[in-house]
Amino acid sequence: MSVTRDAAATKQKMEKPLQLVYNKDGKLQLNPEALKVLQSIEVSMVVVAMVGAARTGKSYLMNCLAGDKKGFSMDSTVQSHTKGIWMWCRSLPQRPNEVLLLLDTEGLGDPEKGDINNDNSIYLLAILLSSVFIYNGKNQIDQQSLQGLHFVTELSKWIQIKSQPDDCNSWDYVRFFPEFIWVIRDLTLEMKVDGKPVTPNEYLEQSLKLKDSESSEQDKKYNEVRMCIRNHFPSHLCFAFPIPTLPKKLKQLQELEDKDLDEDFVTERQKLVNYIHINKKVKRVLGGQLVTGRRFVELTKAYVGMMADGVLPCVESCLAKLEVVENQAAVDEALKFYEDEMKKFSESGRLTMMKLIENYHTSSREAFNIFHKRSMNNNSGKYIQQLEEKINSTYKSLMAKIKENSQEQCKVHLAKVMSSIKENLASRHYQRPGGFQKLKAELDKAIKEYEEKTKDEMEGCAILTHFLEEVKPHLDQVQKMDSKLGQEEKHVSALEEELSRVKCEKEKMKQKRKAAEEQRDKEIVEQIKISFEEGKECSAEELNEAKEHTRSEIKKYQVEGRKEDVKRAQQKYNYLEKTHEEEWNCRFINILKYIPVIFAVLLTAWYAVAKHK
Repeated sequence: MSVTRDAAATKQKMEKPLQLVYNKDGKLQLNPEALKVLQSIEVSMVVVAMVGAARTGKSYLMNCLAGDKKGFSMDSTVQSHTKGIWMWCRSLPQRPNEVLLLLDTEGLGDPEKGDINNDNSIYLLAILLSSVFIYNGKNQIDQQSLQGLHFVTELSKWIQIKSQPDDCNSWDYVRFFPEFIWVIRDLTLEMKVDGKPVTPNEYLEQSLKLKDSESSEQDKKYNEVRMCIRNHFPSHLCFAFPIPTLPKKLKQLQELEDKDLDEDFVTERQKLVNYIHINKKVKRVLGGQLVTGRRFVELTKAYVGMMADGVLPCVESCLAKLEVVENQAAVDEALKFYEDEMKKFSESGRLTMMKLIENYHTSSREAFNIFHKRSMNNNSGKYIQQLEEKINSTYKSLMAKIKENSQEQCKVHLAKVMSSIKENLASRHYQRPGGFQKLKAELDKAIKEYEEKTKDEMEGCAILTHFLEEVKPHLDQVQKMDSKLGQEEKHVSALEEELSRVKCEKEKMKQKRKAAEEQRDKEIVEQIKISFEEGKECSAEELNEAKEHTRSEIKKYQVEGRKEDVKRAQQKYNYLEKTHEEEWNCRFINILKYIPVIFAVLLTAWYAVAKHK
């Protein structure tokens, strides 16, 4: 299925949202029906999660992003409708190679639940699974509204980046955290700072500024939440919405046409929709790999499973599980294609070595291409090794079958063209003057006839060589009986030349086969190189975004006069810069541990040059 048709099919399958996560007996559970839909999505996704207090209009905005007035459940009563996390997958007309996955979360602080642990789990999943994280707040950005984001101050307690945490653990958050968008609802205040008009983004940046002094506990708390937002999320944006309509009409907000809504509200809503639909990046995991529906399912299972077991969600461990699932599936998919192609070949009729090499060359190259398209990170060469071993096993099995069949066919042809010669040798027909010359003429004719019939046979030369070596002693006997010794010596020399020629043809066939196999190896190495470079580029994109954010924070801290924060941010920047090279050196070494020697030699030479470019 093409990516365009896949996106269209997704929209057709998800005309209405499905519940993805729900709470049962105090533990998060996953809806199999939702997972099944996600599993079928083979393109990358823009994943937007929205959180905020209960009954603040999150579902309305999510429906706007979905382009459908009736989708996520809404109600004008004081009772919260959304429970757990609901999902809705929609196509993106402007981006046919991607789909939009919307995650609508239950309202936080719902008095009907009174369960802070459930709220925290929902927050965590929203952050871990999304590429855009929207916080839906009301009225303005102040200390009280920022306290609604208190959970970000405890992220290090709830999310473990590495299986073996170190002092740099918190510096990796910015590499995989989603973009942060603050949506202000029902804004009535003028957007001014120090008497000057500001944009929503400038308003947010001003609100995230730190206090110079941290002399009191209150000042520390004031700075703590702001510092965490600034440090953990790679970018921050703000959209400010005025009250959409008259209070008495708010109950029917979902049904109202744009003409019945405040003009500024409609404009800001369209800005948000356009930003999400057109400008947004897709979901990636730590390391920069894109997330498809299948990968999203595995990540969600891993995170929810850890939470249900009372274990801190570990990003590195979940990614490792995902890579095992994806890479093994990539091997299986590639092998299925290869085995199907080779089965077609084996059932296609008369099999020859050159046809096998041609088919093996084409099919194995495409199989590796399929593997690289689906595999993740390839930070272990064992999957390449596994694929290569099974492909070679099938190839060698077919080669052995062709060799056996070829031997039988060649022996039949040889017996037919040499039958009279063998009978004459046995009856001593050639042991008379001029006998050797006659034998040579008949032998030349038989050899030409045999070679014509076996020109495509794998064992043609080998069987002929064996026959000529076998009859050579009989030729010597004929030579002794021939009276024209000078002429006979010339014939013997000619026969040995013929034997040498046949052996040479046999060697040429062997070299031709070897060259074809080496060419195929070179092409597979080229695929590994391309895949490695693509993965490195994905990682570079992720790290460049994190580095750009950190550079920006360094400048802000310098303006704010916070020397210690400047120093800490610079250390973070240096760590991110160093991380990229170290991670990819490690991945390259792990590939070399498993792949065949010829691959390793070619790749090592390439990598030595590539590192210095």
